Amino acid sequence: MDLEKLIAAYPAMTDIHITEGLPIIIRLSGTLRKLRETADSALLDDLLSKAMTESKKENFLKNGSCDSSFSAGLHRLRVHMYYAGGVRAAALRILPELSSLPPDSDESWLEKTASLDHGLVLLCGPSGSGKSTTLARILSLINEKRACHIVTLEDPVEYFLPSAKSLIHQREVGIDVPSFAEGIRDSLREDPDVITVGEMRDSETISAALTAAETGHLVLGTLHTTKAADSIDRIIHAFPEGKQAEARSLLAGNLKTVSAQRLYRTTKETFLLREILTMTPAISHLIREGKEEQIPSYMEMGLHQMRTMKQAAYGLRNISERERDKLIKSLEL
Repeated sequence: MDLEKLIAAYPAMTDIHITEGLPIIIRLSGTLRKLRETADSALLDDLLSKAMTESKKENFLKNGSCDSSFSAGLHRLRVHMYYAGGVRAAALRILPELSSLPPDSDESWLEKTASLDHGLVLLCGPSGSGKSTTLARILSLINEKRACHIVTLEDPVEYFLPSAKSLIHQREVGIDVPSFAEGIRDSLREDPDVITVGEMRDSETISAALTAAETGHLVLGTLHTTKAADSIDRIIHAFPEGKQAEARSLLAGNLKTVSAQRLYRTTKETFLLREILTMTPAISHLIREGKEEQIPSYMEMGLHQMRTMKQAAYGLRNISERERDKLIKSLEL
């Protein structure tokens, strides 16, 4: 299988599933589609050789799974290799070229976020919701306009970001640094202006990110939450009960904005829905007081670019009323 030719043949494809001895399956416009070609052992050997360093190959053989990324022509792909039923399999995510994508509908919010010089920014959403693309857009805007030092911590490195006005160092967890938390602590000794945390998955990483934001850096982090207000609850409850009050205070004082996004696919088009929470004195007060359940009501007022996911759905253009009603119902579940 020639990956470049396959991507060219199916430009709307987002994922490729390869299982040794079975037909190759792609995800096209949100739906799985079986191809005629069968994945043989040579294809998995080639993928393992292209995508994995020696240490990652060892990890794959030892633990049964491994994550990496690689380039196929002009395209970047993230790959997760694993064993299933004793045979090798791989899930490949195709990362779209930023230059080939249509303009983001929230360009003004992206620019405002990129102009921040300190604080914490959270990008949230389930897997496959476009968080990596949104993060890359923000970093590209910073890179184009500001002479600053950007340190990214990723697992794996997805978009390659060549330095323009900014100096960019992209560090991969497991290769350049042992963990996200240690990478954040290291970065504070590297004269950074912007620190990107690929995934804030535990209390140690979250604590280190809050400390970095509090000490005057701009920290961009991602979370696997579906709503902006839920991300605040996730961060607070990552800490032991005795430290949650301190965490609330740090978050209320340093959080700048939160986006939660998801992709909604019809048979003809893919729509991005983005919920936006902007820190205001009222929101900060609610976080300090533990009243996150009231935050969506403030977001519905529409001040400072804020909106809920349902409001984002109502704001979609070029979508039929039938599809819109279907989407609204799915958001209410």
